[in-house]
Amino acid sequence: MGLKGGTPPTAGADSGRLFAAGVTYICCGAWTLAYDCFVRSAHEDAPTRYNQALCCFMAGWYEECHRLVAEAERLLDGTLCEVPCPGVPSMSRRQPPEAFRRWDAASELPRCPLLPETPHDDALTLILRLRAEAAFRLGRCEEVRTVAARLGHRYKHLEDLLKPIDR
Repeated sequence: MGLKGGTPPTAGADSGRLFAAGVTYICCGAWTLAYDCFVRSAHEDAPTRYNQALCCFMAGWYEECHRLVAEAERLLDGTLCEVPCPGVPSMSRRQPPEAFRRWDAASELPRCPLLPETPHDDALTLILRLRAEAAFRLGRCEEVRTVAARLGHRYKHLEDLLKPIDR
């Protein structure tokens, strides 16, 4: 059941429309409406779980966020993947221009939806970044360190999370 409580999951074409509506609501910052759409969409995949986790994170429900983002990672890889886990995103694919890489490394946690069409490495990066943020808020310091290392210590916001932990 969604936060609104009670509407059962929907299958078929309506399921796809609910997922799309959830994506739109995320883009507008309407976290409760987005979460409810993803729950009702009845999708059991990594993008849906990540998007639900992002909604939970933004609402301050960190324990559920952490659970959902771990499930998203498992569904993305098709196997149970507990930290630590091999699978640092591959850098072998074509790199974006340097200006975009610098901006991405310096930016905060993206608050964008994960789409089914998102390339695997980009999806894993989004999942891991959210996982580290949720772990930090739950006081799981070693997990934050592990995720930051898996991401090659490329993200300033994760390094900033590590500063008070490492003091």
